[in-house]
Amino acid sequence: MGVTAQESESKNESTCTLGFAFEISNDKSWGYMEPVVVHITPGSPADRAGLKLNDILLSVNGHGTYRQSLQTLRSWFAENDVEVTLAVRNFNHAFREIHFRKDCRHPNAISEAQLAPVFAFYSLEDVQDRRFLIPVKTRKNEEALFYSYRTFAFAPVDEATRELDERINAIFIRELTAKGMTYDPVDPDFIIQTFYSYQNNSLFKPESPTIGSYQPVWRFDTRSHRTIRLPVYDPSEAVRIEDIAFNLEFGYRFYDRKFIAPGEMSLIWEGEVKERLTENYLLIDYLELNLPLMLLKFPYPGNPEFATYEVKYQKYHYTGIGYDMNDLKSVVSVDPGSPAELAGILPGDVVTHIQGQPFSHRSSQSLTEGYRRFISETIHLRDKNTRYTDSNGFRDCMFWDVAKYHAVSEALADSRRYRAAFSYLFGFNQYVDWQTPLTINIGIERNGQPMSFAVTPEVLTSSHILAE
Repeated sequence: MGVTAQESESKNESTCTLGFAFEISNDKSWGYMEPVVVHITPGSPADRAGLKLNDILLSVNGHGTYRQSLQTLRSWFAENDVEVTLAVRNFNHAFREIHFRKDCRHPNAISEAQLAPVFAFYSLEDVQDRRFLIPVKTRKNEEALFYSYRTFAFAPVDEATRELDERINAIFIRELTAKGMTYDPVDPDFIIQTFYSYQNNSLFKPESPTIGSYQPVWRFDTRSHRTIRLPVYDPSEAVRIEDIAFNLEFGYRFYDRKFIAPGEMSLIWEGEVKERLTENYLLIDYLELNLPLMLLKFPYPGNPEFATYEVKYQKYHYTGIGYDMNDLKSVVSVDPGSPAELAGILPGDVVTHIQGQPFSHRSSQSLTEGYRRFISETIHLRDKNTRYTDSNGFRDCMFWDVAKYHAVSEALADSRRYRAAFSYLFGFNQYVDWQTPLTINIGIERNGQPMSFAVTPEVLTSSHILAE
């Protein structure tokens, strides 16, 4: 995962974080002997400031990072109690300064962004924490300095496959421009060439008794921010040859035309994937979902023989309340300018109700017991066709059955049995709150006096995919 940019530190009884991790690069093509960002916490100061995965950190608070030790780098992050200034390099910028403030909270505070994955089973549709594999092999030219490349174009297409090739090229344009590069057919820095094949398996037996006995494969669709089940076999699983319906192969190559040997075409990057299909799956449909994932390996490839992806996606109601992790009824912080602050909620308030759900539990244990009971007793309301294993190894993750949404909302409303007050985090879904109100009613006690506040939450969405 890398080293956190700043360990949590106590300053004036606050814990301050930045929300990203880095590693010292040994890759001569990308940030050699400099820190490279390898993880960003969703919703963190780094995320909000626009720091991106694979950004090269050129300086920290004005100090150059080249060949500096981890200990020295971490000391620089701790120099200022309030903010940090980074200079970064990426495809967008040869040099860009980013300023952001540290997120400083009460040391016992737990935020709604942290609570959303804790209570993920209220809405697994909105909290994705998964790992999956794609059998993509990557090769690169060690002479290439990838941050020098800004523009690209494509090799001439075959007239017989022009329509398909142009659709594939459109995916490259979309993904590479998102990285900060520019499509320039007149004077490109490098040329993209693709190759592919799609073949029937003559040994396939649709009546094979073992078809259907394999693990389902799920991958993250960057367009819909949903994990989709695909008609491919798990690349780590042994599959009988007669169970494979089709074999798909796709590859792409980047050829330098300016920097290594000007005027010549030098191969600088190559990616290739071979998949075994359970049924017919159009090549363009496969690439619309998988090519963006494959391109996440560029320009910092990690494992050249395989790609492991970690997806962290969450969508939740944000009010800005920081709860006491040792006593979740107690408000220990309220984010400045947040919906909760605007509504009038203050640190020191004690929450008694949220959306009519009582906060009567005396400890986190009673809350946990109710949550576990809810998970086990509502499993019949989930769609078994959506079953998957999350990154923690839990095998019975399933989305709610669309036909049973009303029953789900009724179960969540059973406050005595399930103590589901934190389901408000996902209350924009009908299966959580059938009425899907625009405001959240939060009852609190302040100095012994009961009070009620109508809070209009923000729906925050964050999505991060790490390719290793």
